[in-house]
Amino acid sequence: MKSCPQPFEVPKRATIWYFIDTTIFYDFRTSTPLLPDPMPRFLKHSLLWQQCIKLFYLPLLCALLAGSALAAENDSAVPLCPAVTVTFSPTLRTTIFNKVAVLPFQTDDPQLAAELSNSFYTALAETGKYELIPAATVTDWLETNNNQPAEADQRQQAIALGRALKARGVIHMALRPRRENPIKNRGSIACIACNIQMIDAQTGKTYWTMSVECKGEKQKSPLNREQTLRIMEESLQQLIRAMVANGDVFSTRLPRPTVISTRGELRKIRVILQPDPPYIYAAYQLLSAEEPGGVFTARTAPVNNDHAPIILEDTDLKDGKIYYYTVIGLTEEGLANVPAPPFTVTTSGAPKALDALQASGNNLRHIRLLWAPSQDPNVTGYTIYRSTAPDGPFEKIDDIDEREQQSYTDYGTGRSNNYGSLADDTLYFYTIRTKNSFDVESKATPVVSARTKGTPLPPTEVQAIEKQAKKIPLFWTPGEDPDIKGYTIFRSENEQGPFQQINFVQGRANQEYTDIGSWNTPLANNTTYFYRIRSVNMVDLSSEDSDTASATTKPVPVAVHGVRVTNNLFRKVDLQWQPDPENDITSYEIFRGETRDDLSRIATVNAPTTSYQDSGLRDGSTYWYQVRAIDRDQLKGVFFSPISATTKPPPAAPVGLSANLTPQGIMLQWKSNSELDINYYEIYTIGFMTTKVGEAPTPSFLYSDELEPGSEYRFQVRAIDNDDLKGGFSQPVLIRIPAAEATEKD
Repeated sequence: MKSCPQPFEVPKRATIWYFIDTTIFYDFRTSTPLLPDPMPRFLKHSLLWQQCIKLFYLPLLCALLAGSALAAENDSAVPLCPAVTVTFSPTLRTTIFNKVAVLPFQTDDPQLAAELSNSFYTALAETGKYELIPAATVTDWLETNNNQPAEADQRQQAIALGRALKARGVIHMALRPRRENPIKNRGSIACIACNIQMIDAQTGKTYWTMSVECKGEKQKSPLNREQTLRIMEESLQQLIRAMVANGDVFSTRLPRPTVISTRGELRKIRVILQPDPPYIYAAYQLLSAEEPGGVFTARTAPVNNDHAPIILEDTDLKDGKIYYYTVIGLTEEGLANVPAPPFTVTTSGAPKALDALQASGNNLRHIRLLWAPSQDPNVTGYTIYRSTAPDGPFEKIDDIDEREQQSYTDYGTGRSNNYGSLADDTLYFYTIRTKNSFDVESKATPVVSARTKGTPLPPTEVQAIEKQAKKIPLFWTPGEDPDIKGYTIFRSENEQGPFQQINFVQGRANQEYTDIGSWNTPLANNTTYFYRIRSVNMVDLSSEDSDTASATTKPVPVAVHGVRVTNNLFRKVDLQWQPDPENDITSYEIFRGETRDDLSRIATVNAPTTSYQDSGLRDGSTYWYQVRAIDRDQLKGVFFSPISATTKPPPAAPVGLSANLTPQGIMLQWKSNSELDINYYEIYTIGFMTTKVGEAPTPSFLYSDELEPGSEYRFQVRAIDNDDLKGGFSQPVLIRIPAAEATEKD
């Protein structure tokens, strides 16, 4: 007895688990599945690839083992190994066949056709892929229409049947048995070959085709029901596997999973399912879209149906947002139910705000805040904001990561002797927000305020020294309070403020300070600054402001006057200017650019020089220039408006070029250039290569090279000036040498 080949050993009892770990798209607007990737993602992982190998071979091997067991009980049975070939339409996975009609096999052996038809119908029903119209209903329709169409008309008959019975799909089957002996003797079957097609009754398209060929050894009796059923089961197992691999996973026969409850949490949702019996679904998967009419995609990996209840979670979501979900079940073979209409789940939003905040003032450079702790379980802490104005802007000053905490002391940006660094006698405004584990904050509490304690006496007789380059020296009479430890210096560019602290001078007896600005913001030139000084005691309390003192820094040199440029020089520009009126000018800077709004420094000349030659420039180009003075304090003067100069341009292209044939050759003539310094003209022939053929000091040239009869000659000329600047080429001129003239010469 011959047995089917087995690629590897398989246990006699095996359970095959097959989950679709892939992105599933489903459009609820058209009830259409959209599966752009026919290969499930899990096939790309080595472990799940092994599951895929088992998926492809184990059902077939189990069927073959079952056939071997049947052969042991009945020697007349033969092991049948169907060879199955499946092809699909590219649009198969976007079409759902709600009902399917199965036409009987078409063959010349009615009994065999009936056996195979019943076996195919039974095996297809057991796959759970399609909702089948009862076979009796199909038979009644065929008998009522009472026609046996030719093979060419059988497809139209299938479409007509599907439309009449309101079946989207119609399965048409043709059988071709071959026997060693005539049919009447029921001889042994050498080969069974059948072709099965799924036809769309609406469009007439073929969505899949399955060819089955089964070879067996000689036998004395015809195929029995068990053998034909086994052939159909093995063939359909391969068909279903191919469908799943191709993305056609939805089955209208499968029930929709039962959702027990849904819950939105912090940036995630939970969906709880009532599990179906494991023989229906092996796993479940969650699909989601941000809009009800959007495309739904898989949000979770398949969850095994091996426990109750089934919990599906979607994470990394947005706060307080509505999401749309549906759930699909997955069979062991990889089939899934048609998704149900979506349901909504809303994630948790911002936490609940506190009712109130209290602020305690009249403290030395700190303010104490009090509140009642939040009772919201999602709250993990608080964020405190402060401003010096009731309407803000508010600045975050601290985060508290303890929900039970109910007080906070604001010491400002630093802390000294437990008194903090808030400004003295200053009103501060506060608000507080609760926050959750994702640092999402609630609304702010109503704004509260408190004032710090103040102030010692300020210093007197404050003076500022004028006309210093980028600095202003300050002097004052120190305070008499022995507890004063120093003085805070404030500066403003406006007499009315606002004033900003720029430094602190340590020591009560200190009475001078020089303001030079900061490293990134030095004092401006010719600018008036206003100063106030405060006394600071040992506990960092500051006095009120002193009287305001002001001084103006040294101005920069005035703009350079009388700048002149020389145009039309060969690749250079000469500049001259008048000396600045200041007595301490040390040098001048020259700037150049090709546009008036983009100049850069190109040179510096020492005073008293008041001229500069800019060379190495391009021909016929316009340049813009500026000059400014620099004094001994390195103060740089202001700019005058840019002035432009243009270098000498190349000669213009000659015009009026003509060519005339003379006995001596081709005479070229053109108009003289308008430039006064043209040195000579260059003459070129134009052909496969442009070649210089001569020079002429005047606007004419005789081309006396040997001329070829019947040929064309093209010429161009250009002018060269005394600075060897080469002008543009003239328009070309064409002349043809007559062929007849060449004959006469011969």
